[in-house]
Amino acid sequence: MLFSIRRKRKKITANVVFFSFSESDRDTVLAIKTKAMDPQYTRLNFMVQDLMKRWRTKDLKAIRHAIEGPITAASRTIVLVGKDTYKSLWVAEEVKITLEQGKPVYAIHLKNGHVMIPFCLKNNDIYIYPSHEENLQYLATRKM
Repeated sequence: MLFSIRRKRKKITANVVFFSFSESDRDTVLAIKTKAMDPQYTRLNFMVQDLMKRWRTKDLKAIRHAIEGPITAASRTIVLVGKDTYKSLWVAEEVKITLEQGKPVYAIHLKNGHVMIPFCLKNNDIYIYPSHEENLQYLATRKM
């Protein structure tokens, strides 16, 4: 008689990141997301919960409603800082919602160089890490 031994599988919870970015950086962010979620690309290894859908509204309630779900599903928010990020109402709102939910917000430059720092990062003393895949991986997986 054959017996099958059932082993309890370890539940592996992947780090889930919400990316916050300005519209002008959409293509760059999509490329980063693709790498992070590609099992063949080993330098980035985390899940991305984002809002890549474009919304044509400036209604704060509509924006808040659209982004609350993905932020709730994520363990942290990483702001990808580019040259226009400081202008983005969305980024400021995403940072605010993340902090209201008691989750950490991290930031990283998309490209190294001088950019205007968004007030939402300045006002919350959020350091912007230099652009490097190792830094992004660290922020996405660091213990909270």
